[in-house]
Amino acid sequence: MGERNPQDLVLAREFVRQVAQRLEIDPQVIQQTLPHLLGFTKHVAHGVVRPAAPLAAFLVGLAAGQNSSRAGSEVDTEQLAASILAHIDAVEKLVKEHENGQA
Repeated sequence: MGERNPQDLVLAREFVRQVAQRLEIDPQVIQQTLPHLLGFTKHVAHGVVRPAAPLAAFLVGLAAGQNSSRAGSEVDTEQLAASILAHIDAVEKLVKEHENGQA
C-alpha cells in the first residue's frame, strides 16, 4: 500500500464540510459524528471488506434519516447525532461478528 499524504485527512474534512453545507446539514451533526464515522468505516473496511465501508456508512445515514423523519418535520440535531452513533454501534457489532467468524 502507498503512503498516506498527511494532507488527505485535512482535505477530506474540508470536503465533508463543503458537502454538508451544500446539503444543508447542520455542522454540529458533522462535528459530533465524523470521528466516529471515520473509525466505523475503517473497521468495516478492515474487518469485513473495503467496498462495504462506504455502503455501510450510507446505510447508517439512511437509517438515521428515516428515524428522524418519523420523529416529525423539525430535525433535532442532538437526536440525529445520537441516532447516527447508535446505528454505527450496531454495525460495529456486526463487524466484530465478522472478524470472529460468527456472521
